[in-house]
Amino acid sequence: MVPSCLFIDPELAHVGLTETEAQQQGYAIRVAKVDASAVPRARTLGQTDGLLKAIVDADTGHILGCSLLCHEAGEVISTVQMVMQAQMPYTVLRDGILTHPTMTEGLNILFSKF
Repeated sequence: MVPSCLFIDPELAHVGLTETEAQQQGYAIRVAKVDASAVPRARTLGQTDGLLKAIVDADTGHILGCSLLCHEAGEVISTVQMVMQAQMPYTVLRDGILTHPTMTEGLNILFSKF
């Protein structure tokens, strides 16, 4: 579970499986997407381009993968990686109280889409 980041503008970060990989491996999946413009910190910074996407195992609630195309994606993806490594369900990020306004707070928004 090694995260990656392409430092373009906005940054593109990923950890885990893609939607296609998860389907090919036989997982029953749920997919959530949210525009970066929905993240309060993105709006305050004027950095609203991008998309946040997560893939979750429909049976266990574990995060299978996450791709972030947004401002500070390289920083935010590490939070997702830690939840994945701890084998906690996505609800940890949905329900967690994250600092406001930060880009990481966007994970509350993304994971509330399930």
